[in-house]
Amino acid sequence: MTIKNGLVLTGINLEPVETNVVINDEGRITKISPNASEGQIIDATGCIVTPAFLNAHTHIGDAIAKDVGDGLSMEELVAPPDGLKHKILKSASRQELVDAMHEVAKDMMYSGVSTFIDFREGGIEGVKLLKEATFDLPINVCILGRSDVYYDPDAPIIKVREETRELLQYCDGIGLSGIQDVDSEVALQIAEICNQEDKIAMVHTAEYYELQEQSIQMSNQSEVERVLRAGYINLVHVTYPVLNDLDLLKSSSPCIISCPRSNGMLSNGIPPLSAYVEEGLDVALGTDNVMFNEPDMFREMEYTLKAVRGSYKNNITAKDILKMTTINGFKILGKDISIQEGNVSDMLVIRQKSDDPYLSIVNRSSKEDIVEFIMANQM
Repeated sequence: MTIKNGLVLTGINLEPVETNVVINDEGRITKISPNASEGQIIDATGCIVTPAFLNAHTHIGDAIAKDVGDGLSMEELVAPPDGLKHKILKSASRQELVDAMHEVAKDMMYSGVSTFIDFREGGIEGVKLLKEATFDLPINVCILGRSDVYYDPDAPIIKVREETRELLQYCDGIGLSGIQDVDSEVALQIAEICNQEDKIAMVHTAEYYELQEQSIQMSNQSEVERVLRAGYINLVHVTYPVLNDLDLLKSSSPCIISCPRSNGMLSNGIPPLSAYVEEGLDVALGTDNVMFNEPDMFREMEYTLKAVRGSYKNNITAKDILKMTTINGFKILGKDISIQEGNVSDMLVIRQKSDDPYLSIVNRSSKEDIVEFIMANQM
């Protein structure tokens, strides 16, 4: 097929070019040229062609508990194993959980998300529930599982290692709730095994300031320092870097997965994304718990742009934000889905609503503006 006459955001820097894009039957881009034209024609006149979105951090199992517990503390809401959400998850039937997750995954797909990365509680059974919920949908899901044994202070390390290796046979990695929720050796072993098996290890880090205070009091190290020293390279939130955290992040070059709307909803502040961008760190965006937010990347992008500018009075750009939702997110999975010859790219054709293509998408667009969705990648 050929996408014709669009303003195409090309390469890893999303450079706008008025051109055509030819895609073969395997989903690979074979030619980018204003004169190219083969096969089925998709007319993108008046539209922007961009890589599709990746939602880098979700808890879609929480769809069973939308908008409950507003005003409770973080510990009361989500702390394992007795937070409100965990109680609701335990009381819900299997089918209720599957149906709720199915609807959320479908909504994400309709809003331009080709891939999402989900923290899935409940061990192997929890992973199976999410696979069942998404098996008939053309959306890719990277599942990061979690075992209850991690939170058992009496569990021997050999048991932790066994549970982790078994769990990784069913999922793509481990999503740890927090470095202070488990014994330091448990956190270390999880990261080590994931790295050995080429799986993803991801952990909530410095989500709110009190966590940083607690960590420093207990260990004389910030959460960021403890997480990096434990071997994690994918850090969720990092809303409050303290002490020498920024220097540590610069020297380690992890991926920071930020969830600004979730931080806002929970009164946890706004992450300093402009500082991360200025230091050349990779930042990806996620929508976090469906309990708090609709998993809509258009809404996440607009909120992020305006909240960061308003809080830090700087000129983080719409292009920066769009990269967080596309190019940077797929780096976590080791994928380059940029629109360039030879790549297999998931692509969106979105109506252009202003002369600035980045602001057009980030500031003015919604899922109703998606004209075409070409999904070529399969995990």
